[in-house]
Amino acid sequence: MPVGTAGKAVMMLSGGIDSPVASWLALKRGVDIEMVHFFSPPYTTEKALAKAKELTGILANYAGKINFIAVPFAEIQETIKEKLPEGYLMTVQRRFMLQLADRIRAQRGGLAIFNGESVGQVASQTLQSMVAINDVTTTPVIRPVATMDKTEIIAKAEEIGTFDLSIQPFEDCCTIFAPPRPKTKPKLDKAREYEARLDVEGLIQRALDGIEVTPIYPNEKFLDDKAQEDKDLL
Repeated sequence: MPVGTAGKAVMMLSGGIDSPVASWLALKRGVDIEMVHFFSPPYTTEKALAKAKELTGILANYAGKINFIAVPFAEIQETIKEKLPEGYLMTVQRRFMLQLADRIRAQRGGLAIFNGESVGQVASQTLQSMVAINDVTTTPVIRPVATMDKTEIIAKAEEIGTFDLSIQPFEDCCTIFAPPRPKTKPKLDKAREYEARLDVEGLIQRALDGIEVTPIYPNEKFLDDKAQEDKDLL
């Protein structure tokens, strides 16, 4: 379907394999997506951000232009790690991500939130985790690769041209702050209780105040620029 005919939404884009494939599937069904990417300097590098932008450039081949919205997330992650039990770090972190994505969606006139979650693939993607995380919004959260095996997702990533870039080893904010023993079956009441200990509104507003929006066009390159900067420093 022509992009835009199905309405507008935001896509929660990481630097991994799954969310670019989910993005392509959304575009295929005519959804005009804007990318929401969480980054956590100084824990994540400029190359990690450039990688996500370059993935967007590949996907822009199917859309013409895609807006890339970078959301600073370090303060939220530091606060959660300092104040909450280890087992619920990932759950509460994801609740914040979804709340931020929903605020951005509302500001920009989107109708839904898309992401690259695949059921049971990691701790935050079990059905119990999805219940504990989805609790923060009534906006439709659409998961195009939810029932696909990893091998199916990889095959599609190779087909659309995102796989080789997705596997480049620049860690995103989810990887950097991943707890060693996350809850795979978090309790909704516990997630609410732990989150309530934090200054949720203040943390969200400061992150929103720091967002940067970049229009990205087909095959636009960003990692090459970072490589040149590295050379200039030598």
